[in-house]
Amino acid sequence: MKMNKTVTRIGLAAAIVLCLCFSVFAATAHWNDASTTASSSAEWIQWKQDWETIQNDYEKIALTVGRTPSEKNFTWYSQTYETPVVKFSTSQNMANARIFSGTQEKIKQQNGVQYYANKVTVDNLKENATYYYTYTANGKESAPFQYRTHSFASFKVMLVGDPQIGASNGQVSSEGETMAKLIAARNDSYNWNKTLQIALQKNPDLSFIISVGDQIDDTANGENQEYQYAGFLYPSALKNIPLSTVIGNHDSMFDNYSNHFNNPNSFDNADSSYTLGRTAAGTDYYYTYGNALFIVLDTNNYNCQTHENVIKKAIQAHGDKKWRIVMIHQDIYGSGHDHSDSDGIVLRTQLTPIFDNYHIDIVLQGHDHTYSRTFQLTGDGKEHPAFNSSPVKAEASMEAKAPYLEANNSYNIVSSQIGGTIINPKGTVYIEANSATGSKFYSLIAVQQNYIAERSQTWTPTYAIIAIDNTTFSITTYDAMTGEILAGSSPYTIKKSAPQN
Repeated sequence: MKMNKTVTRIGLAAAIVLCLCFSVFAATAHWNDASTTASSSAEWIQWKQDWETIQNDYEKIALTVGRTPSEKNFTWYSQTYETPVVKFSTSQNMANARIFSGTQEKIKQQNGVQYYANKVTVDNLKENATYYYTYTANGKESAPFQYRTHSFASFKVMLVGDPQIGASNGQVSSEGETMAKLIAARNDSYNWNKTLQIALQKNPDLSFIISVGDQIDDTANGENQEYQYAGFLYPSALKNIPLSTVIGNHDSMFDNYSNHFNNPNSFDNADSSYTLGRTAAGTDYYYTYGNALFIVLDTNNYNCQTHENVIKKAIQAHGDKKWRIVMIHQDIYGSGHDHSDSDGIVLRTQLTPIFDNYHIDIVLQGHDHTYSRTFQLTGDGKEHPAFNSSPVKAEASMEAKAPYLEANNSYNIVSSQIGGTIINPKGTVYIEANSATGSKFYSLIAVQQNYIAERSQTWTPTYAIIAIDNTTFSITTYDAMTGEILAGSSPYTIKKSAPQN
């Protein structure tokens, strides 16, 4: 059913105007204080001691998804010039291990130490199998780590938003400590580790973890990013489960991101039609898993022709996949106070028709540190201006704001179904993930936009579980503190019979 937007545009404009007065500051009083939420004081004391070592360990290995389920990528830092090697075996004693070598790149020094970024791809993995792997660093072979595959056809994924290690900077804990730089990263890394532990205890069969951007916080100092990445990559779970990460605005300023993550089908070395406008952190990429095509866009790059070229290439290669899922950081359809109706929608008028044209089913978003899910949306088929940045600031005149507000009414709501199961729907659903750490939270915008089906802000970390098979996509969001379905949210399932070519 197509819903009439005319009477609700006043509400949308009012919500935007309310947001404008505050969005420029992006401030929040809400955060997750680990000193009050640690399961025991002894655990928290031990974590603070452990952090003294963790904060300086930049050499944690990162597993990332491969081009297909049978591939996995590995990245790690070392201090020695050498050929990087990963050994893979079906035996814990590493008998009859297959040996994979990769590439090494000299990167900038950190605290006077020269580091190298090592990248290796492992292939020909089987589904529902248990493997063990080691990797070489600084001339030594690591202890074996376990990696288990699950079904390649029917699989589960964890979705997290904005871990943003270090974003609690400036807060004051229950112990009277000011969260400054390393102390803030200590707080947020603890909470990140706890969220993963809780989620994996309930979902031991996850195939990979999607993070929709802002893995870390610092946008001014690349060296500070490294101890934040040390906290992000610390959890032991990340040695056993691959990541698929999006470049967030806080990740985008330096190449630390691309040094830590070995993304498949990346366009780092492609011609300009796939890289024009790229950020320092890297570029778009894509991969397949089962009957799903995942396309990951760096929307800090406002050149949408670049993104369209990537989407087109991915679909040309994998147009037979039933599910087309895009991952971006900026919430072009969200409901957070700080961004959803200001800088978050800069790309709405450009990306919506592209998603329509290529029949994108689901868009996963972050950026606004709140939870929301839209109705099924399409573009309105009209011409709208493109924006290179948000002209919306608190001091702008209403005359200056008016074109921006009107242009971003560039959508149609094609279903009024809020939750439950929807069959062969038209359009795209947009899901915004709240922070998985609670390093900071934002308020919901005062007036709920008419495109929002449901939204929630409980001031607690969240994560979602996505289940995908040949006919079904489902997503359920959980409160990481309680393990229960997030208050104000409900499961959403899409069933369809064929790809929408």
